[in-house]
Amino acid sequence: MTISIQSTILIVDDTDTNIDLLMEILSDEYQLQAALDGSKALKMVKEHPPDLILLDIMMPGMDGYEVCEKLKADKATQKIPVIFLTALAEEENETKGLAMGAVDYITKPLSPNIVKARIKTHLNLKRQYEVLEENLRLKEEIEDITRHDLKTPLQALTTIPAALKKEAGLKPEHVEMLDMMEVASFRILGLINNSLEMSKIEKGTYDFQPVPVDMAKLVRQIHGESLDLIALNNLAIDLSIDNLPAGRQETFYIMAEESLCYSMLANLIKNAVEASPANGRIAVDLSANGSFEIKIHNKGVVPEKVREHFFEKYVTHGKKNGTGLGTYSAKLICEAMGGTIRCESTIKKGTTIFIVFPKIPMKERELELNSANTAATEIFNKHMHILLVDDHWSMRRVIIGALSQVGLTNFVDAESGKDAMEILNSDRIDLIISDWNMPNMTGLELLSDVRSDEKLKHIPFIMLTGESSQEKVIEAYKAGITSYIVKPFPPDLLIEKIKAIFNC
Repeated sequence: MTISIQSTILIVDDTDTNIDLLMEILSDEYQLQAALDGSKALKMVKEHPPDLILLDIMMPGMDGYEVCEKLKADKATQKIPVIFLTALAEEENETKGLAMGAVDYITKPLSPNIVKARIKTHLNLKRQYEVLEENLRLKEEIEDITRHDLKTPLQALTTIPAALKKEAGLKPEHVEMLDMMEVASFRILGLINNSLEMSKIEKGTYDFQPVPVDMAKLVRQIHGESLDLIALNNLAIDLSIDNLPAGRQETFYIMAEESLCYSMLANLIKNAVEASPANGRIAVDLSANGSFEIKIHNKGVVPEKVREHFFEKYVTHGKKNGTGLGTYSAKLICEAMGGTIRCESTIKKGTTIFIVFPKIPMKERELELNSANTAATEIFNKHMHILLVDDHWSMRRVIIGALSQVGLTNFVDAESGKDAMEILNSDRIDLIISDWNMPNMTGLELLSDVRSDEKLKHIPFIMLTGESSQEKVIEAYKAGITSYIVKPFPPDLLIEKIKAIFNC
């Protein structure tokens, strides 16, 4: 048995006879509502949103144009199709109505067949649009899940080469291959992270967590990675700090997020390199006055028709393989970190990108460069028993390898929360390091069981996860987590967390 749900149409007209006529024409096919003025119509739309609105233009008080303007200004109602009904047949009236967001315009006297046909057309278009929106939402969800699930195995790829390079007897060519593997895995991981972050930024759900970032170091890194492109046109990149040439060891810290800053600068510097005339110089200046300012200059000129749309999505000019996403993503990233970005371009001066970030106070301890000292093996209690819980064998091996470098030797590992609980009930454990997302029993469920057991609840618990949202962090700490680390992470960070837990 098929159940057909009738669409609801709101008729807005100050004349009873017009409403009666439309009721007679449409009552067999649709659920109908009616309002005699614009104020009443807006109230009805908020209480019970219709699928389509038939809106008279000439009404006392609030006319149809004003009603349409208010509907289109409200996110809750802006997608409802509006068809204007009017005796005004002049072209400028129709143009005005369509410019305000109406989907169609029917002149009086009304033809029943035309009214029905127009309504049917726009309701079908609305349904198709809703299906497309839902498909897009599902596609984005699947992509987010896929990107998230790729991060765990990639964590192993980013850390295994560093561990292997510490082994004795490696030939130089083997070390070189491990270096290549490490760089490639970090690049892949960076692409995945940037994709996840950009998705959150576009949706307005990104949680900005600023830490000290050395922008001078990032510029040098991007310079080194762009040498082939720079050499192709005999270009050069000049880095300065406060308008003075920067030495190789000079730093320039701002409070930001390193992965976002790298992506933003890489896009903008690459764009400057591609736009620069041959034999030119790209100047990057970092300065700090009342705020932090980054200027990226090249002698090229942005075409006049592109300048006003320079940071808009898909805007590109003269690039064979250009996507128009580089400057767009740079703008989104900049604004997500609380900054502003603008472009100035003239034939005489060339093109300069100006990025400004407000100054966020930095604590001295945040500027300390923390690294694990492998010589300090006596810091830890060598008899500490550590339980590693992760459904990826490679991830458990990576953690064991990292912690072994600082003298820890007693490890027990489990691939699920259930296996972990069996170990906890039979073996001595001094520290639990667990992944969040696992089949059968998640890390959060394992934590709940541990904290509810009198014999186990004292054990420190470090959660490893790709979930970086503030809500997830709060959820974990409320559940009794001791420390929380977002993947991917350098082994040094895990070591520092353990040292903090045990006051080492």
